[in-house]
Amino acid sequence: MNNKLLVEIFVILLISYRIYTLQKFNIKSAAEKLFALYYLRNHYPIMAAIIIFYIFEIVAVEFIVLDKVDIPLIFLGMIELFMIYRHIYIPLKTDDRDDYIDTVIKRMFSTLTYSEYMEIKNELYKPQPIWKLYLTEIIVFFFAIWSIEFS
Repeated sequence: MNNKLLVEIFVILLISYRIYTLQKFNIKSAAEKLFALYYLRNHYPIMAAIIIFYIFEIVAVEFIVLDKVDIPLIFLGMIELFMIYRHIYIPLKTDDRDDYIDTVIKRMFSTLTYSEYMEIKNELYKPQPIWKLYLTEIIVFFFAIWSIEFS
């Protein structure tokens, strides 16, 4: 086996592990996915670190094994770092999904009317097709494999 194949297998296993772990929470909306990542961070920190920072782990393995800097994945990781991770690493300890989502919404928007708040909350809780919930993982998978194959 060559190094490219080993890195591709690592990417497949890592993304599959993330999707499998999140699927165990029966995720049906964006709010449930955010809460699942937050719950993992509080209750299983080592597993959460593997699942939450999967993009940076893929970039690190590509750099170490293949001596390749994957700019698209770094860009995706930075976007996810800004959009998602800042809502997961908050100074709040709760096992109640509604309390957590309320805190996230209040942190995102400083001034909200009640109707705006309810609109945002309803949008986060709206059931999504499974492909939309895991679109980031699918994009990361295709970018990683494409980058490995064309390096």
